[in-house]
Amino acid sequence: MNIDWLDIKKCRYIVVVAEELSFSKAAERLNMAQPPLSQQVKNIESRLGLQIFERSTRSVNLTMEGKKIVAIAKGLLESHQAIAETLKNIENRPLALGAIPLAFDAFLSERMACLHKENSDIVINLQEGNTKELLTACDKDLLDAAVVRLHEHDLPRHQVYKLKQEDYVAVYPKSWNVDLAKQTVCLSEFNDKPYISYPRQIQPELFDKITSEFEKVKSVPCSIQQVKSKAVTMSLVANNLGFAIVPFSIVKRFKDDVDFAFIEQSLPSVDYYLYCKKFDSNEKMKRLLALLKSTEI
Repeated sequence: MNIDWLDIKKCRYIVVVAEELSFSKAAERLNMAQPPLSQQVKNIESRLGLQIFERSTRSVNLTMEGKKIVAIAKGLLESHQAIAETLKNIENRPLALGAIPLAFDAFLSERMACLHKENSDIVINLQEGNTKELLTACDKDLLDAAVVRLHEHDLPRHQVYKLKQEDYVAVYPKSWNVDLAKQTVCLSEFNDKPYISYPRQIQPELFDKITSEFEKVKSVPCSIQQVKSKAVTMSLVANNLGFAIVPFSIVKRFKDDVDFAFIEQSLPSVDYYLYCKKFDSNEKMKRLLALLKSTEI
């Protein structure tokens, strides 16, 4: 027998009548009139081909078959309520958001402050990591989303949302004599200069692009150190160890300790993205994206 028509609403009708053993009291609990409720129960009994309730002018009682049906219907209602509570807990739990450290200087700290100021109901648990680590954590459902830096990526377009774009700049010790009259610098100025870079394996394509721009102007800097952290890189530059190429946003934190200039050569931009596999099914994530994108790209 096909009982797809016997939905949660109809199960609730027979359960409430069974609990009250009165159609008038059941109708009151269900916020409906008694005649429509009586008719609904009769229709259910007719389609099931059995009598759930014995009715008289003075009482309503369950039949033997009715007791079995009502017990199963109660279980269905309890399971339905359990699903609703589980979904509520999921909706109310903090969002697990990963982010690369660079994103905090670029825009994320400011956006988190706005989120807190607005007393939003979006609670976020932040986790730092590099782009590769955070993407892996998202794919394993250990994170809801991650703010990452991507260059020539092949991720699905519907899972990646651009948040901000900025330029790379050259930073160097204040003691260096670099002509800043035009507020830009050619990479040829750094020929033979001590260079603090980062390991190629972090972003091979970007590393090779920067290297090629040096080669175009016949500039060969002297690589003295490879550092993963841009904050550590800036500290080394501030202490006269060499120059580096970093995103513009990190300079403001070290503006009293280093000099910087925009680069004349055509370097790729620094592109920040929000990566999320289940964006459409998460309303809080949609609101978070709107907040993050409120920063001008």
